[in-house]
Amino acid sequence: WCAGAAPSGCGKTTTAMAGSQFVGDDLAQMWIADDGAIRSINPECGIFGIVADVNWEGDPHLMKLLREPGTEVIWSNVLIDENGVPHWTGNGEESPSHGRNFQGEWNQGMVDDNGKEVPISHPNARCTVASTALANYNTLAEHPDGVETRIITYSGRDSDTMPPVWVAPGSDEGVVIGACIVSAATATEVGATGVKRAPWANAPFIPGSLGDYMDAQFKFFGSDAIADDKKPVMAGLNYFLTDEARDGSSKKLLGEKRDVKVWLAWVERYAHGEVDSIETPVGNLPKYEDLRTLFESIIDKEYAEDLYAKQFSLYIEKIVSRIDLQEGAYRKEENVPEKLFEVLKAQRAGLLGLKERFGPIVTPEQLQS
Repeated sequence: WCAGAAPSGCGKTTTAMAGSQFVGDDLAQMWIADDGAIRSINPECGIFGIVADVNWEGDPHLMKLLREPGTEVIWSNVLIDENGVPHWTGNGEESPSHGRNFQGEWNQGMVDDNGKEVPISHPNARCTVASTALANYNTLAEHPDGVETRIITYSGRDSDTMPPVWVAPGSDEGVVIGACIVSAATATEVGATGVKRAPWANAPFIPGSLGDYMDAQFKFFGSDAIADDKKPVMAGLNYFLTDEARDGSSKKLLGEKRDVKVWLAWVERYAHGEVDSIETPVGNLPKYEDLRTLFESIIDKEYAEDLYAKQFSLYIEKIVSRIDLQEGAYRKEENVPEKLFEVLKAQRAGLLGLKERFGPIVTPEQLQS
């Protein structure tokens, strides 16, 4: 089983539904069980997800609930047409020309007082459904013992720096991935815009200092109570890398929403020791042949080697700038464990060593040479 942290609007529900089994898409209560395994339980019993860009191609399980009769759905901030049907931005369907949405009566092409076109739905438009309505819902979600959790993922909305997936070599480096999530401002934070740091994707909800919270993370995932054969794989995910950021001319994403299944499948196989990886200063990367096979077998998609090179090359200066950003911000916080700065220092040194050897852009092929 996998658990993960992602800011609102960054693929959390999509990630939770990518597998064949589902127990929840939001909160995970975690503990170390007597057998040395990390176990998790979802204390909620429903999905409360941002609905923007939810469509049949990327979210078939959820769309089935939202569009086929028989499911109770609570909607907020979507457009309701004259037939009582909800519509939202990015659903991949034909939009009505008029209806009623978050600001009142809406007509296609209308603009606000600033001359900006009014979208069909609010960025924080949501749908709420019971978890039990999902076809892939597993009743283990209701078991008080929870489920054994062997994979922890951290993801944000990073358009220009990190690859789609990378795995920490140890628990300390894994905690640092979570501490260094960078994302666009989430729709949950009303009025916020732009790119920002998003530690563990829940900094606004931490009741104490980030330093104390980080210390608890290091102690939990580094605990001797976790059995050696049950230590979790901790990985970073990034679905939002753009072509433009890899010297292309388009602002489009380099990947598709359905690719999520492949990134998670690779991490699962990594956890079982079924695939090799490429060691780098920031974590371990997939090899092309493994991904090519997974793309073909899981989503029946041809995965070109030049796309792989774009997605998994290390742009050293961008990553080092990101490290500097995180270090500078954490130096201003209280009680931050020195362990964070040690990990960042080692990553920076390793990256600069690669730059000296290969130049500012380091390809997977060079990393294996």
